[in-house]
Amino acid sequence: MALITKNQRIHAPKRTSDAPATAKSTRVLLVEDEPLTAEVFARALTRAGHVVDVAKDGLQALRHLRERTPSLVVLDMSLPALSGSAVVREVRASGCNDVPIVVVSGSEQRQSSVTDEELSPGIWLTKPIKPRHLVAIVADMIENGPPEH
Repeated sequence: MALITKNQRIHAPKRTSDAPATAKSTRVLLVEDEPLTAEVFARALTRAGHVVDVAKDGLQALRHLRERTPSLVVLDMSLPALSGSAVVREVRASGCNDVPIVVVSGSEQRQSSVTDEELSPGIWLTKPIKPRHLVAIVADMIENGPPEH
C-alpha cells in the first residue's frame, strides 16, 4: 500500500464521459414540454459539458428551482400547468435575479407579456433554433454573462 506524503499531488481520475470539462460546473434547467425538442436540446447541452435537469411544465420547473438553483434556465414559453411568463416572474420573485434565462419560443417577445426587465439577465430566441446555436449562446452567457441592456 502506497502512502501519500504532504508534497505529493493527488490526481483526479480521467473523465470517461464524452462531455468536455467546462470552466466551472454548470447546471442548466431545461423547461420544454415537447419531448423530442427536450431530448435534442438536453443531449446537445450535456455533450457540451453541462449538467441538465429537464422539466416538462412550469410547475416542475419551479420544483427544480426550489431544490437547486441552476446556472442558467432554458425556457419554452408555451407550457402546460404554468406558462413560461409565469415561470419567469416566479424565478425573479424567488430571488434568482442573477440567473440568466434563455427563452426559446415560437413567438416573438413583443407578443408576450414578459418585459425586458423581467427577462434580464436573459435573452429571447425565436424557434426554430439549431441545438448547436443554443449551446453556443448558453456557453457565451455562462462564460461572459448575459448581454448588457
